[in-house]
Amino acid sequence: MRAPPLHLDFAAERARIGRPGLVLLALVVMLLGTQAAMLFDRLRTHTLQTEALAAVDARRAKATPAAQPAKPADPAEVTRTRVARQVAQNLVTPWADLLESLETSPKQNVALLSVEPSVAKRTLRLTAEARSPQDMLEYLHALQHDTRLTGVVLTSHQLQAQTPGQPIRFQLQASWGTTP
Repeated sequence: MRAPPLHLDFAAERARIGRPGLVLLALVVMLLGTQAAMLFDRLRTHTLQTEALAAVDARRAKATPAAQPAKPADPAEVTRTRVARQVAQNLVTPWADLLESLETSPKQNVALLSVEPSVAKRTLRLTAEARSPQDMLEYLHALQHDTRLTGVVLTSHQLQAQTPGQPIRFQLQASWGTTP
């Protein structure tokens, strides 16, 4: 008995693409075509908008006059401007309210020695003398509760041993309004 001859096929038969595969391939090709068309449309729109923006920038550059070199400042004009600003600041300072807040605070045993305003910083520095530490603290407390003043603090105090009655000399600092 003889064995049937062997038939070896080293190149297998190609698989055939069925209908569902062809339909899927057609759908993918259509989707890719649609996406490519949308991409080209977006690129064209982007190019048109970029060109329009460049034209607007060019028109704006032509409409804006060239920057002229700055003239050196006149020292007299600078001085006049500085003085005018100081006068304007002094005019808008609420002097009546500030003085009224100092006058209405209870100061029976407190002598106000000096008031040094700083308009630029919106602060007052007060120097005063009190008969006792309790009088000093009452005056400080009264100024702290005045709505026209803010940030009232005791900055220094010293017992005046050489002065009769040994008063306490103290300094307060207060602000008004909102700080710039």
